[in-house]
Amino acid sequence: MSISDQELQERTEALIEEVDPHAVDQFTFRGAQFDAGLALVHFPEGKGGLGLSRGKQAIVDEVLREAKVPYHDLLVNPIGIGMGAAVVLNHGTEEMHQKHLKKIFTGEDIWCQLFSEPTHGSDVAGIPSKAIRDGDEWIVNGQKVWTTLAHHSNFGMLLTRTNPDAPKHKGLSYFILDMHAPALKCVLFIR
Repeated sequence: MSISDQELQERTEALIEEVDPHAVDQFTFRGAQFDAGLALVHFPEGKGGLGLSRGKQAIVDEVLREAKVPYHDLLVNPIGIGMGAAVVLNHGTEEMHQKHLKKIFTGEDIWCQLFSEPTHGSDVAGIPSKAIRDGDEWIVNGQKVWTTLAHHSNFGMLLTRTNPDAPKHKGLSYFILDMHAPALKCVLFIR
């Protein structure tokens, strides 16, 4: 799709006119922004974007800033929007796209990252946590730390070892973890 900068600016202004961000909650406005393809313009049409270059997002963001639209940036869901959405888009199924992308952008579902572990810190390749397949499910055992927003999150991006026989930089898998799963324990650590 080819859209001029002027047309992109006009689409964003029209969104603000149609859905007054000062009269509705963040979920309503950001949901309309997603539906209009103005959430992450580099994402495909129908998935929050317009298939444009990533740099075009600056045009949308500037119009939103000038209109003093609340909740117009990544701070709504920094891990989800900054990392989770791209992983779901590029590696997830269509069902995952429908379930997660819009809610990530609106902030209805907050995401966290679950990479670092107490004994390995930022040495992600050396993590000892593991997941073992049990029929159609995976049983995960391990502990994660430095999990920004975990105590507020609905979903986590879990990185864990699924092949202990592979070299340490291989044999890792990425899971979408329901942060409200019954066996999950989330403890807030404050120093």
